[in-house]
Amino acid sequence: MDARRRFKPLWRWEALLFVVVLVAAMAASLVARPSLPVVGPIASVLLLAIAVAAALALIVPLLRKKGHDSENSRHDLSGVDLVPFPGLGEVPVTTRVAESERRQTAIEAAVAKSRTVRAVLTPDASRWLGRELRVAVDLVDDAGAAHRVGFVPREVDARVDEALRGVAASGRAATVPVTVVGTDRSRRVEIVL
Repeated sequence: MDARRRFKPLWRWEALLFVVVLVAAMAASLVARPSLPVVGPIASVLLLAIAVAAALALIVPLLRKKGHDSENSRHDLSGVDLVPFPGLGEVPVTTRVAESERRQTAIEAAVAKSRTVRAVLTPDASRWLGRELRVAVDLVDDAGAAHRVGFVPREVDARVDEALRGVAASGRAATVPVTVVGTDRSRRVEIVL
């Protein structure tokens, strides 16, 4: 196992927050008994407050204008300064985007809405309900909407993440040259790093 793999903190992991909501609500219903006249209602209120706080931690990021969903997806790149990716070395390398076979609908949407497709790298992204943080590849259509099409391969993920730190810290997004290979449902995405 690679020691450089990165993970979300547990308090940001959606699966744990779902479990906290469920367990706290169930525990609140168990302690609210007539046999516990004072302790039961107090404990029940505290447990329900914990459940509500965990539920808000799940919902509030989705409601903020620049909020991110569980995958740290960029939905709109309007107003974001796009800069070329600094690269990993002197010789550019073409690499296939991992998991693009699962994202065929997103690839089709980006291609259909664009004359020229652009790719943006998004650091600290994850799969839905996943804990591992990776660098995602989003295709940007002509309207500025981003479509998640996969991730940078694991073997170069840590190096790409290091190179992206300065770009992300300044509020900008890094673009890379992209090619969509194929014409029907078995399309794949290749990027140049």
